[in-house]
Amino acid sequence: MKENPYANMDKGAYRIAFLIAGYIRGTITEKDHDELDNWVNESDRNMQLFEELTDEDNLEQNLAWMDKVNAEQSYEKLLADGKFKKPVKRFKINTVWMAAASVILVVGIFFIYQYVTKSMKTKDPLIAEGSTLQPGGNKATLTLENGTVIDLSSAKNGLLNADSGISVIKTQDGRMVYEDDTEVQTASVMHTLTTPVGGQYQVTLPDGTRVWLNASSMLKYPSRFTGNDRIVELSGEGYFEVAKNSSKPFRVIAADVNVEVVGTHFNINAYSDEPSLTTTLLEGSVKVSKGSDFKMLVPGQQSAVIGADIRISNVDTINIVAWKNHEFKFTDAPIENIMRQVKRWYGAEIIYQDKVTHHFNATVDRTEPIDKLLHYLQGTGQVHFKLDNKKIIVMK
Repeated sequence: MKENPYANMDKGAYRIAFLIAGYIRGTITEKDHDELDNWVNESDRNMQLFEELTDEDNLEQNLAWMDKVNAEQSYEKLLADGKFKKPVKRFKINTVWMAAASVILVVGIFFIYQYVTKSMKTKDPLIAEGSTLQPGGNKATLTLENGTVIDLSSAKNGLLNADSGISVIKTQDGRMVYEDDTEVQTASVMHTLTTPVGGQYQVTLPDGTRVWLNASSMLKYPSRFTGNDRIVELSGEGYFEVAKNSSKPFRVIAADVNVEVVGTHFNINAYSDEPSLTTTLLEGSVKVSKGSDFKMLVPGQQSAVIGADIRISNVDTINIVAWKNHEFKFTDAPIENIMRQVKRWYGAEIIYQDKVTHHFNATVDRTEPIDKLLHYLQGTGQVHFKLDNKKIIVMK
C-alpha cells in the first residue's frame, strides 16, 4: 500500500488550510468563519500568511502551478482519508475558485505545517541564550492590620487567620477566601493583599466579591464590610466580579478615581506607568468619577482618565482581561504597551535602542518562556530583540 504523504502532518495545519480553502470557495460555515477569524487575529504572522494565501495574484500563480499537478485528486484523497468533513455549500461556486481552493489545500497544508510546527523551534540569532527571565505565577503576601505578613506562596492550605470573627482560608487551588461568622459582631480591620513583579492572586472578599489581582498590584480592604457601602483601594490592576447588594454599593478607589457599582464584572488598570487609568466593563454598569465629573459605562466600553478628562471608547474586552485567563493577547498594540506587561510579568528591564512604530497582534500563554512571545513579535520583521540576563533590548 502506498504511504499516505499527509499521515504525519500536524492536525492544526490541516484544519487551518481547510478553513482557508472554505473561505475562498464560499462554502465556509459561520462557525468555521469565526474560528478562522480567531486564528487570523491571533498574531501578525497568521494575518500575513492568510493574506498571502488568499491574494489574487498568488492564486493565479497557484492555478498555473496546478497544471503540473493534480491538486483536485490530492484534495479528494484527503477527504477519502477522513482528514476533513465536507462543509455544507451555501453559495454557487465558481469552478476557477474551486480549483484555486484545492490548490490552497495542497500548497497551504505544507506551507502552514512548516509555519505552525517549525517556526517557533527556530532560534533567532538575536535572542541570546542564558536569559534568567522566567514567567510569573501565583504569588502574593497578605498583610494584617497588626503588621503580620503572610507569604501566600509558601503558606499551607487551610486557615490562615481568624481574628475579628473572620476566617481567612487558603484553598487547595491557591486562592484566598474570607468567611464571615455573622454571629460574632466584632470590629472590622484592614487587610492588604500585595502581588510582586511576576505574581498574581485571587481572593474572595467577605461579601462574596471575587477579585483577581495582576502583577505588581495592591488591594486594601476591610475584613468585614460595615456601614452603607463597600470600599476597597486598588493600585496596579484588578478584575472584579462584585457580589450584588443593592443596599450597599461597592466602590473601588484607584488614585483619585472612584468606580462605583452594585453588582457587575469589570477591570481596572491603575498602574502608574500606564498613560491613563482605565476601567473596562464586561457586565452590568459602573459609574466612573473624578472630582465632580463622572461617566456611566455599558458593557464593552472603557473609560480612560487622562488629566481631568474621562474619555469613553468601545474596546475588545477579551484583550483587556486576557491576563486573568493566563494569556497575553494583543490586537493592534504598540510595542510599549506589550513591553510594559512583559516588564511586570517576567521582571524584565526594557531598553529601547530604536523607535518601533508598528502595532502588533499576538496571543501567547503567560506560562510560556519569554522567548515564545518575542519570536512571535520578531516574526513580523518589524522588531527585533536581544536578551542580556534580565534586560530586553528592543531594536528595529
